[in-house]
Amino acid sequence: QMIHSPEVFIDPVEVDCLLGIRSEFGGLAAIEAACVGRSQFGSRVDQLELLRLRILDAWALNDHVVVRGLPRSDDGSTGLLVAMLVFAALKPYRNGQIVKHFRMSPWTTALSHTTAKGTFHTDINTASSPPAATVMQCLDPDPDAPRYGQLRVARIDSLLDVLETGGRKDALRFLREDRVTMLNETSPNGWSGTMFGDGMLRFHAESLRAAQRRYGSNPPDMESCLAAIEKAALAVSKPIDLASGEILIVSNHRALHQRGACSVQFREYPKVFDSRRVAVFHTLVEPA
Repeated sequence: QMIHSPEVFIDPVEVDCLLGIRSEFGGLAAIEAACVGRSQFGSRVDQLELLRLRILDAWALNDHVVVRGLPRSDDGSTGLLVAMLVFAALKPYRNGQIVKHFRMSPWTTALSHTTAKGTFHTDINTASSPPAATVMQCLDPDPDAPRYGQLRVARIDSLLDVLETGGRKDALRFLREDRVTMLNETSPNGWSGTMFGDGMLRFHAESLRAAQRRYGSNPPDMESCLAAIEKAALAVSKPIDLASGEILIVSNHRALHQRGACSVQFREYPKVFDSRRVAVFHTLVEPA
């Protein structure tokens, strides 16, 4: 099976259009406050219609797309504009914030900021209704990219095929049939249910392990199943390297994503260093 990442390239005219819209808004906070889809683009929306259609075509076939050619952004505002172009509704957080910023650090174990390699997962997986998609914009690439800080996407259909072909009935049972509990800092009491059903997957190995430590109620062969799922996800994915400004849009229902290990470059030990920095936001609905 050929593995590839669908790519859409923004042309210079489209870049100028996006930068013009950002300038008219005046900054990220104003874009977030008005974030109700492409109706906010006014007459400029027609200039970006072909970009929207290129992204939708790639999404329909692959459940994820890499958008290349966006200029560098310090705050994620250009990535947010692209998301507004494609999605009718984005998920707000506290105080109406839509864009979250993450900087990798050697001094933390927090999953969103650690330099350690992550596991394949879906985002906000313990919510009653997980987001439809995750959008990540590279603000600053890893100082040792592309060796470090790369992303991967594993489509659930491809993952299930590999598990089926490999005879891993235990891992398939774990995903499709077992009632499991996941637990994290935003869901202190945990979420319980079947991880894959009705075309939607919710999955996070660390959330499953956290629940197991507290409740001990997940299947006894969980670690063996998690190892098989991780191996299959690696087999059906390939590294994705994002330059400054570029974005990855990935389904949060039909795909897993993962970030590899990151590095840092110290300017002044121990507090002043360069590291990977990203803007992340989530959509409430499928592309419109």
